[in-house]
Amino acid sequence: QYFHMKTIQVVSCQCDGGIPADEVKGFLDVHNKLRSTISAGNYVAKGKQMPASKNPIANMTWDCSIEKSAQAVADTCVFAHSKNRVNLGENLYTNWTSGKTLTGSGEKASNYWENEFQEHGWPGVKLTREIFDSGIGHATQMAWADSTKIGCGMTLCDDEKVLLIACQYRNAGNYIGRNVYEP
Repeated sequence: QYFHMKTIQVVSCQCDGGIPADEVKGFLDVHNKLRSTISAGNYVAKGKQMPASKNPIANMTWDCSIEKSAQAVADTCVFAHSKNRVNLGENLYTNWTSGKTLTGSGEKASNYWENEFQEHGWPGVKLTREIFDSGIGHATQMAWADSTKIGCGMTLCDDEKVLLIACQYRNAGNYIGRNVYEP
């Protein structure tokens, strides 16, 4: 789906000209809460207790070069996964918006992705095609233990009526046949 783009001006940011610091915090807080809860063996997905990880799942950290790449994806205003991503996973989020304020968008998008586990369940830590196709691919990317860096971009599209968020992850996750983490 294609949207018309309007560039967002930001004032307070972690990276030069990038996502505001409070949005970075929103993305990181939700991702890292999910990861630490899984790691400790306290995560329940649609009523199923997931096993603790053998080794601690590292918190994600923000990466400015990944943010720049993700912002370029968001700026296209095309709700489709980008091509030519080298070792980068990618989550996309879009939402109708009625204003220019984006406060809380990072947290909202991340919670939306995590909620896939609650809606669809999480049958097991080994990612099979069937599990991936069940609609939990954004959530498994968030939880993917080998993905430790994140950067996101956001753009208002279609006369500022649509918010498009792209997050990219290094190392890429969602490899069929591999474990999301080691139980």
